[in-house]
Amino acid sequence: MFTDSVGYLTTTISRILKQKLQARFNKIGVNITPEQWRLLVLIANEEEMNQSRLAELQHKDRAAIKRLIDHLEAKKLVCRKSGLDSRAYIISLSQEGKKVVQIFTNASKETVNEALSCFTYDEKKTLNLLLNKLLKNIS
Repeated sequence: MFTDSVGYLTTTISRILKQKLQARFNKIGVNITPEQWRLLVLIANEEEMNQSRLAELQHKDRAAIKRLIDHLEAKKLVCRKSGLDSRAYIISLSQEGKKVVQIFTNASKETVNEALSCFTYDEKKTLNLLLNKLLKNIS
């Protein structure tokens, strides 16, 4: 049955999680999307990185990442500085971006914890392992 397919289930789960996360973000009062949030977290984890690496980690093309970075820069959440090559930029969080990451981390964790509350600890571990295995296989 189509609604039992991996594609249908993963797409539907992803969409619903994005909606729930966006609703939490809206309550906080900062205009940011889950997609922008993921980028901020990646940058926060590394302190800084170039656009190519962000594109690789997000499985998106460089043009899409550039647009996301443009939006984040307009919101004063990231800073862009020239890298070794004039075509490469190094992206880092601004002070405001660091604050947003701190604030939104709890909202994100709460959303994920609620979604996974139907699983035991072992089921969560297994789900994570299986999803990572699937991601590695299709990347």
